[in-house]
Amino acid sequence: MPPFLSHVYPPGRIAACLLVLMFFFAPAQAISGEKSALEQMIEIFENKKLLDPAEAARLKKIVEQERAVIQEKEDELKRKESSLAEKEKLLNDREKALREQEAVAAQEEKRVPEVAAREAKKEEPSSEKGFPIKVTYKDRLRFSDPEGDKFSLYLGGLLQTDYRYYNYENGDPQENKFDLRRVRLLMGGSVFNRVDYKFEYEFQGVSSRRVLDAYVDVRALPYLAVRAGQGKEPFSLEQYTKDMNIFFAERSMGYYLSPHRDIGVMAHASIWDDAFNYGVGVFNGDGVDDTSGGDVDDPEFTGRAVFSPFKHTNLSWLQGLQIGGSGSYANIDRNNVNVDVKTTGLTTFFEVATSAKFNVILDAGSRVRYGAELGWSYGPLALMAEYIVEKFDDIRTSSNEFGFDLDDYYVSLLWMITGEHPYFEHSVFQPIEPKKSVWKGGFGAVGLALRYDNFTADKSVYENLINMGESVREAKAYTVALNWWLDRYSRIIIDFTRTEFDEPLLIARDSLTGETIFSDYENVLTARFQFAY
Repeated sequence: MPPFLSHVYPPGRIAACLLVLMFFFAPAQAISGEKSALEQMIEIFENKKLLDPAEAARLKKIVEQERAVIQEKEDELKRKESSLAEKEKLLNDREKALREQEAVAAQEEKRVPEVAAREAKKEEPSSEKGFPIKVTYKDRLRFSDPEGDKFSLYLGGLLQTDYRYYNYENGDPQENKFDLRRVRLLMGGSVFNRVDYKFEYEFQGVSSRRVLDAYVDVRALPYLAVRAGQGKEPFSLEQYTKDMNIFFAERSMGYYLSPHRDIGVMAHASIWDDAFNYGVGVFNGDGVDDTSGGDVDDPEFTGRAVFSPFKHTNLSWLQGLQIGGSGSYANIDRNNVNVDVKTTGLTTFFEVATSAKFNVILDAGSRVRYGAELGWSYGPLALMAEYIVEKFDDIRTSSNEFGFDLDDYYVSLLWMITGEHPYFEHSVFQPIEPKKSVWKGGFGAVGLALRYDNFTADKSVYENLINMGESVREAKAYTVALNWWLDRYSRIIIDFTRTEFDEPLLIARDSLTGETIFSDYENVLTARFQFAY
């Protein structure tokens, strides 16, 4: 240093002035670095003894303070930049969401007329494409609306073709032949899951009585449905079981004491999870629609109730047990005294009609029917048993007034040899479904059925109503039937029934020669092929 300067300005002050000038003119990045050039110069001046330690320390402290202020400003600037970036991103996201909502709204606005047009087409069956129909097959061919809750229609049918071979005690009436036992077409369905309907038509035979069932069911409540039209009166387990599900060629003789089909109104339901079934109704009391009825207009009251007391218990061997009873009452006249009881071979062995003997029935009072029934199924076994009585009171002839009873009871047992489990549902016997059909490599289902059947009429019928020999008042029938279900739709039945009469029955009479055949029994072998769907 020049001597004059050192004299005027001490070395420490000169160094301090230089450092102050460098501090104010030094770049910010130099100050904010880890060790700035200014700090390095302070150290150099301190080492050269141009700054004493106290001055150097004060300068270093000032530099550190200024670096902290600058760092804080830089941090604040970064925070502001980050906040601005977040706000900008949020605005961009909102703008994107708004654009997407506008696009969706535009698409919805475009789609609304198309949906309305499609709905209008659905509601108008007369549109060009017509009413949409869903076609399915489950047990039967079924048609319905796509959702299945507006209407449905199903088609079904039954064909039973028989060959019957007869054997009698004193001759052969030459009645062995093939026969169409039943040929039926069935149509049914529902409307709005509230109204069910059924129409069944019989093609077999020459009789004009072809319509079997024609009714509607309105399911008003869970425990109440109302049926109006023509159908089976609620009476008897065997009568209520469908023809296609009976495991013999024919029903018992007691079936002919039941009221069968008639026109009327009935209430019925299955409640308590199928533990109780009932039906009660009011009917004409004359039979199907085109039957020649009586002259009285009093209706027939008929009812049936069935209870399954163990259905929902843990007693498995009793869960399939059901017990029930039926009854009917009607005021009648002479035209309603009609009884026609047949064997399994469809041979009439007991017949009462207005002109049965001497055309002497002038009037009648009442007709009462009642019955008790039992059904039971467990494993491969099924049991059915019934006792049925038909009672006529106040029958008046030209010389006498009397009443008479007809009664029948039967016990039948089915054993499924191939192990299927027969069962009752809604108080009637249900169809057997083989474990594996013959068309899928199986053997189908095989069942052996046995039945004992006993019919009796009062002795008074011999005295007033029937000719001995043309009718008999007692009959016992023994039946063995082998059932082979090829699949759930096809079945072969081989049924052998022997019916024994208390008196020889007139089987046949030759109108030219007058030759007659009487027999104490009838043996009939029925071979049937059945197709039902």
